[in-house]
Amino acid sequence: MKLSISDSVKKIPYYPKALMYGHEDGWVRLSSNENPYPPSEMVFESILDALFGINRYPGGEKELKDDLAGLYRLKGDNFLIGNGSNELIEMTFRAMKHDARNGVIVTESSFAFYDIAARIYGYETTKVPLEGLRTDLGKIAAAIDDRTRIVFLNNPLNPTGTIYHQEEFERFIGSLPPEVLVVVDEAYAEFAESESFPATLAFLEKYPVLVLRTFSKAYGLAGLRVGYGIGDTELVSFLERTKQPFSINLIAILAARAAVKDQPRLAAVLANNRSAKSFYYESLKALALEYVPTEANFVLVRLGPRADEITKKLFDRKVLVRFMGAYGLPNSIRISFGTAYENTRCIEELKRLL
Repeated sequence: MKLSISDSVKKIPYYPKALMYGHEDGWVRLSSNENPYPPSEMVFESILDALFGINRYPGGEKELKDDLAGLYRLKGDNFLIGNGSNELIEMTFRAMKHDARNGVIVTESSFAFYDIAARIYGYETTKVPLEGLRTDLGKIAAAIDDRTRIVFLNNPLNPTGTIYHQEEFERFIGSLPPEVLVVVDEAYAEFAESESFPATLAFLEKYPVLVLRTFSKAYGLAGLRVGYGIGDTELVSFLERTKQPFSINLIAILAARAAVKDQPRLAAVLANNRSAKSFYYESLKALALEYVPTEANFVLVRLGPRADEITKKLFDRKVLVRFMGAYGLPNSIRISFGTAYENTRCIEELKRLL
């Protein structure tokens, strides 16, 4: 029987104030690229079971690695588990520290924590402009010099939802010196539908590449903070030396294991994402608003000089979207895909404001 998210949601008690982090009922949260649906029922069962063991220090990381190895057809030693992707990013900075090479390259518009963590750990960041709201790997390759230690790529790119393609990545990765680590953050990879989305895992053995994935987005575990890295076994072992013991709690580990095992739930989430994407494309066209075609669970919408004002007015109507001024895109907002009700509500309020 095909899994229906709406049917499973009905079985889960709804606590609006808890889910809204203290907001009163009626808020529509479309600002943080979260999965709008509760996680798998298997996840809830694993959490309840875990409650009886929280008097003990957490275990289970090896088992989670083995579960992921089965999913990706790799070895457990290819995986690194972190307290969200942020811990993995910090581990990378700690492990790769080098006196002569302390340069980090990122794109101008991407996940802000790359630059924040780089400065915390004493690296110098170079920001490479986008080309047509896409990551330009040619420009990034040209920016690499004898001080470059790490390159961070975000694919699909937050906040644009755009991707670079397989052939682009092949040319890029083959041109790099071996002293440079390429960290490819694929937090939204499950949502990507393009046939040219890079098969990054195929490069792990031959090149210094670390792929970051997360349970926060498609699997709906953002509140539990579980991320994982995938790399060559020697690289993973090297990075793991800087990891704090017991950094991932027992409930998070067991919930992640349950999420991996419920692939039909993931398929349902992705189907809902495709429906939401179609809804926004049609609705935004009807409003004569320009948007960027996306490979993620959000869409970048151009509103012109009123973008900040409209974001604030949507907030007054209890609809949260993200103004993109901090990303260097002051004429745009980013809208996360929500439930059918949330998406409709957002478009209705946007239509009133326009």
